[in-house]
Formats: sequence, structure tokens, C-alpha cells
Amino acid sequence: MTDRTSDEQRLLQLHHDWYYSNFNINIPLMRTVFPRGEENFLMFNLNGHPYFGVDDLADLWSYYARTGRWGLCADYVLRVEALGDLGYVLSEGTFPAWKVKDPDGNFLPDDQQRDLTLRYRSTEIYKRDDGAGQPEWKMWHFHCSTRPPDDEAPPAKTEHDAAGVRGLGNTPYSVGIRTEYKVGP
Repeated sequence: MTDRTSDEQRLLQLHHDWYYSNFNINIPLMRTVFPRGEENFLMFNLNGHPYFGVDDLADLWSYYARTGRWGLCADYVLRVEALGDLGYVLSEGTFPAWKVKDPDGNFLPDDQQRDLTLRYRSTEIYKRDDGAGQPEWKMWHFHCSTRPPDDEAPPAKTEHDAAGVRGLGNTPYSVGIRTEYKVGP
């Protein structure tokens, strides 16, 4: 990997904070990643639906906080780049989650609880704009989709190109960055 610019380091920190905020649904930390203003953020969520603005996302997370348990992602950055006032982060990983409660927050019987752990791939778009015109990096768009099993070879490629062989975050020309988390103080 090449040395990172201070802007790229900032994008990696926001990326870290975004994925860490998913752990046990930390809405205050999540809000620090996105711009202010309801029209300034658009997400294509892993659940398949769009969310418009950070308040819309906070409402979704409040629902998830009542119904699930959320672990730390095993996240690997494939690429980070800052170009002027725009930047992006591309990553892939595994997001552990379990549905353990109904929408009212009551625990489900054991036979109705579900492991929702997902393999994902994400694209994050950043602008050096806090939503109020101040030059502060914020994530303006997030798109997440499921990725195939780690042992599945992409069409027109061989089993050597499967994620489990190449290693998450790795590309033919670079080694990925593992997002490291520290739980607790």
C-alpha cells in the first residue's frame, strides 16, 4: 500500500466510525459520519431499500435496535482515494447480525430467532462539505449489496479468483486494509 494522504486518513477514520457505529447500533456516533440536512445523504441499504437523510437512517436504526443484536464487522478496504473535495472508500466484509426480538422489543422464541449475518460489499462517497457549507469530510452516499460466498468463483474467472482465495480486501494489484476496532475504553 502507498502512504496515505491526510484526506485519505480522514476518510478511513470516517469509514471506521461508520462501521463501528453499526456495532450495537450507536446512533450518536453514526450521525457524526454524515452531513447535516435531510436532503444531503442518500443510502442504498443492504436491506434493499433507500434511505433519505440521516434522520431517516436513525429511524431505521431505532427499529433495528429494538429487534436485533449487532456484532462487529470483519471489514476490509479495497481502495480509498481523495481527489480534491471528493473521495471514496470501497470495502467488503461480513456483518454479523441476529433477529432476536419482535418489533415491540419482546424476545422471540428460540425457534423464531434468526442469524442474519451477511456478506457485503460497499461503496462510500465523501464530500468535503458538512451539509452546511463548512469544509469537513462527510459521507454523502452509501451503497451496500450482498456479495457471493467466499468460495464462489466469478463468472468467466477461475476458483483462484474467489474471495476466499484472493483474500477479502485484496485485488490483483493491492493488499486490502483490515478495519481494526477496539471495544470498550
